[in-house]
Amino acid sequence: MNIPDVVLFASFAACAFYVLTILALLRGLKRSAPGTWTDAKPFVSVIVAARNEEENIGRLLKSLTNQSYDSYEVIIVDDRSEDKTTEIVLSYASLHKNVRLLRVSHVGDMPPKKNALEAGIHESKSEILLFTDADCVPPAEWVAEFARVFTDGVGLVAGYSPYDMTLVQGHIQTVRSRLAAAFLAFEELKTALWSAGSIGIGKAWLCTGRNLAYRKSVWLEAGGFESIKHSVSGDDDLFLQHVRRTTSREIRYLSTPAAVVPTLPPRSVRSFIAQRTRHFSAGRYFPLSMQAFFTAFHLSNFSLYAGLVAFLGGAFPAGIMLFALKSVADILFVGLGRRRLRIGTVVSSV
Repeated sequence: MNIPDVVLFASFAACAFYVLTILALLRGLKRSAPGTWTDAKPFVSVIVAARNEEENIGRLLKSLTNQSYDSYEVIIVDDRSEDKTTEIVLSYASLHKNVRLLRVSHVGDMPPKKNALEAGIHESKSEILLFTDADCVPPAEWVAEFARVFTDGVGLVAGYSPYDMTLVQGHIQTVRSRLAAAFLAFEELKTALWSAGSIGIGKAWLCTGRNLAYRKSVWLEAGGFESIKHSVSGDDDLFLQHVRRTTSREIRYLSTPAAVVPTLPPRSVRSFIAQRTRHFSAGRYFPLSMQAFFTAFHLSNFSLYAGLVAFLGGAFPAGIMLFALKSVADILFVGLGRRRLRIGTVVSSV
């Protein structure tokens, strides 16, 4: 077999791997039947770790104190803030008896955010724990929607948290801002589809801490964050994977409109890259098999782009066909997945 034949074979193999991965994720999304719901009204603890969030915490608390659900508490864990975060939380706590401020001053050997979340979990009064970030704006039905997903056997529920450009103060609709919004929305949608699809096929990989819920008993059964404290991030992805490996509880992905939590977008492309770098830094602590899979997937994706470039340079005629197959798979994945998330369903692990 000569070099051109080897290149052609490798390219077809890369394309096949990429397309099969996308089809597997689509299979996971296809399993997103509405599922079962509970009519019970369990008490829910909403926990938020906040540090120097004076610009955002008031907006968050306004949404959290206007929930349609009656039986819940809000615990804001102030992680050594040096601005007016504490004062703002206390002002809401004075008006709403279900809002509490918890201050942490010592981190120890646990990363700061995990330490703050751990403190909030220990302080919580509920079995159902619901998490978001200070720069998010949950809708009025958010707590109620998550509460009714926790039927017997369900241990963890991940949710969708898209960027919302309208949350930016002084937001102006320009061509540049619209392009930026489209790019950020597409990237976050792909992440959500990966999360939902992987949960649907029973291989939960990704989720976001901006919209996440699990049982306190599951957190305790998994040993809390102790097994993942070596990573600065990972209170979402790594914990999700740990729950999948160490417990028998069902994992779900909730995408009903009432459960979608908009969040403040990064201020710049540099901020977006820094945010993604922090998030994916936990990847080096993924199981080796998962690291190998993601490496192969991204290499196959890169090779298909390289094949397109080679085709344009006249060196690889098959490049355009392989890239077309990849594009069709991407369009199907994003198009069908977007429709699936929009109609609102629950993707269950198998």
